[in-house]
Formats: sequence, structure tokens, C-alpha cells
Amino acid sequence: MKRISFLARSCLLGIILVAGLVQAGPPQVKTATDQIKPAVDKEPQFQQDQKVDGNGNLKSGEVSSLPLEGLKARKFKTPDGKEGWSVTIPGNRPLATPAVVDGMVYLGGGFGSYEFYAFEAESGKPKWAIRVNDDGPTAAVAAKGVVAFNTESCTLFVVDGKSGRMLWSKWLGDPLMSQPAISEDKLLMAFPGGKGHQLIALGLRDGKEFWRADLEGDIISAPVVHNDSVYLSTFNGTVYRFRITDGKPLWQKDMNATSAPWLYQDQVFVSRREKGADQKPVEGISRLETKKGENNQAGGIWHKRTAPYLDAEVQRGSGYYSDQKANDSSVGFATGPATAKLEEASANVGQGTVNGLWEFQGSRPCVFKNKLFLTQGDKVVALNPDTGKEIWTRDLAGDLEKIGGHLAAPPVPAGNKLYLVTATGEVLILSQDRGTVLDTIKIGSQMRFQPSLAKGMLFVGTADGKLIGINLKDPSADGWTMWGGGPSHNGA
Repeated sequence: MKRISFLARSCLLGIILVAGLVQAGPPQVKTATDQIKPAVDKEPQFQQDQKVDGNGNLKSGEVSSLPLEGLKARKFKTPDGKEGWSVTIPGNRPLATPAVVDGMVYLGGGFGSYEFYAFEAESGKPKWAIRVNDDGPTAAVAAKGVVAFNTESCTLFVVDGKSGRMLWSKWLGDPLMSQPAISEDKLLMAFPGGKGHQLIALGLRDGKEFWRADLEGDIISAPVVHNDSVYLSTFNGTVYRFRITDGKPLWQKDMNATSAPWLYQDQVFVSRREKGADQKPVEGISRLETKKGENNQAGGIWHKRTAPYLDAEVQRGSGYYSDQKANDSSVGFATGPATAKLEEASANVGQGTVNGLWEFQGSRPCVFKNKLFLTQGDKVVALNPDTGKEIWTRDLAGDLEKIGGHLAAPPVPAGNKLYLVTATGEVLILSQDRGTVLDTIKIGSQMRFQPSLAKGMLFVGTADGKLIGINLKDPSADGWTMWGGGPSHNGA
């Protein structure tokens, strides 16, 4: 959507709640469209009966169906005999993590797109495609028969899983650089309100507002649900805990956090930035107790290392930053809106573009089978979550400073293996026990978002607009069905 000013922007937090996630034919087309086309040069044509506020801003989104011509799954086979499929998404934009539910794959068309898609997981066959009237769909979440996503620019959409028909939508604010989470009957999302950023809880099926809570800025990746609370980190480094039932703030800690938190038993694990002896950034893992957010680790942060991937000056010289600037410009962000607080985010996580924060995941830890795994720039690491002692470290290929960002997305654990996708175009499968590389699958395209695993298959979106499904021939590759593992973003 063309941006004349960020205040004038109609910004759609597209949460598409896709109900009834089962196979079905494509929806009936509402507009005369003879093929799917990337929305780069043209404004989408909205219907005339949409709701607007007193300033003429859209209060809810519009969805129209798209035909499936031009979407085709192409089969391939890896050198070691693994079979898979690949679909090139129109526009060739950076793609987020797919959501894989009940044999279906749900995916937005990428940063700057207006499209959202549903495919058969086993074959890649397209089931339906829709176009919304705002751009930049994030990774989708799914639970209880609905799928939710928000656009960078900025509305909630509820869509039937069989047809793509919209059930409900809600406008929030501009820009939205994180994704929602689901907790039982509530959908949780951060947005920039008139009085600053807030976390809002809405009814999963009807959009009814339950509560709002104040935040210091947009959040890293997504809210994280654990038991009766929602936890999150903002881009300025503050970690929060809220009660889910009524949004009561339970605690917040200003600690230069650089990832979304991970909850394990009664502990909060989160990556954290500090200054090194030369004033350059270093990063390691902090552990807090859940009750009051007090640090309960001895000897400072764990596995501290130099962190050029958090250094804004280093990042501005990388190829990744050049790509981000081009992507920002393609959607009208010559400079970011004040609500994005790009300078504040850049000072903490090293990324200073809307696109860069939209896809920032950082050194997000996860704990699985009593091991703490994370990617730190050019390394993947396993630690003891009780002591912080290193179990193993594996170097990742590539020039960290030249490429920019992290060289791999946060790792995905399943069975006895660890799955990573890399900025150098490979899927790595490691042993959880020793970090040994068990398999390498060459994709040939940069991948920045965490993959999904379901029923022996790996699903990933690439930075050049390909959705890929690979049959790993391993039934233990299962249970990580969307970003963060599930709709709570804290594992399966």
C-alpha cells in the first residue's frame, strides 16, 4: 500500500483466523482476476462498504479470493534420495515460517505482499489463495480450527480454512513487526496505539476485546504463553510478564534482552546484550525465575561471546542490511515511521529497518530434553539449562559480518535431532547429544526464518519467495508446526 505518511496509512493487522483446517476446493472469486499477480505497482481495490473511523482510516480488512493459476508445486529429489516439492510464490519476497496444521500449510506471500495461501502439506498442491487490502503478512499461528496472522501494515482477518472466506478482522496500528500468539480463547498481539505500544487480548473467534496493557515498544518475534501468563521482550530490551486472564502486569525487567523469552519449568531463558571491554556488544543467556523475574544464575550471563550481529555499525555494512533497505523502500518506507522506534531497536539488536525487525528472531533459546539450544551469530550451541555449562558448540559456514544478521535461524528440536536453516542456503540436521552434522540438504536460497516440522516433513520459506517441503523419511521430525513450535511459541 502506498505510504503518503505513516499517520495517513491504512494499516491492517491481518490476523487471519483460518477456521476448520481441512482440505477443500478454492473459494469463489469475488473479483475478476485471471491470474495471481504480485502486488507491487498497484494499490489493491477495496470494496466500498468497509468501516472507517472519523479520520477515514480503515477499521477492518477486506479479503478477495484469487484463482490458483500460476501456483504449481514442482517435485525434486536431493542427491541422497529425499523427495520434496517447491512452490514459487508470486513476487519472490522474503517468506516467514509456514504453519502446518491438519495436513495443510498456511503461508503469507512475504514482506510487501498482499496475499495469503493454503497448500496441501504432502504434495504442495494449492488449495486456496486470498488477497487482503494491506501488506506484509507475518508467520501464521493456528489453534482450535483457526489460523491467525497479522500484516506489517496492519489488521486481523478471520478466514474459513476450507474456502479462505473472512470471518472477522480488526485494525490496530502501524507498523506491526511481530506476530500474534494464541492462548485458549484469546489471541495476543502487540501494536502501536495512540498512547504508545500496547499488548491486546482479543477473542479468538469473534475479536472481542478482553484487555490491553502498556508496553515500551514493539516486541521481538511474538508473545510467549506459558501456563497462566504471557511473557515477551520488547526491542528496547525489556522483558514482561502479564496475567492472561485480565492483563495484570506481574513484573517487567529492563535488561537489554535480544530475543523472545523461552519458558522451562519455573525458569525464563532469554538472550541478553552487554558491553564488552572495548565497548562493543557481547551477548549471552540470562535465566530468571518466573515468579518475580529475579535473576537466579551465578556468575553472570552464560556463554558470553562477542556479537557483531548486534552491532548496528557492522550490520549497516552487510548484504543483509542492503536487502532490508531495498525491501523497506519497495513498500514506501524511505525512512521508518516514528512508531517503529527504529533507532532504539538498532541500539539494542543491531537491526534498524522495518523489514529487519519484522524478521528478527535473534539468539532465541529453547530447552528440549534438558538441553538448552540456541544460535549465536555464526555458532549453534548446546548448554546445560541448570548450570549454563557448554555441552557442545558447532561453527556455521559463512562470513558473519559480510552476510549480516545470524547465519542460521533459531534451531528446531525434534526426536534426537536438531534442525537448522541457514543464510548460506542449507538445511543442517545435527545430533542433539554431540552437535555432529548428520545431514546437509542444499537448498540454494537464503533462509532467515525458522522451519516447521510435521509428520516427517520439513517446511521452510526462503528469502527469494520459495515455499519448500521436504520428506525427511524420519517420523520423529514432527511437532514443531509453526514459529516457536506452536501457537504459544514455547514449543509444541
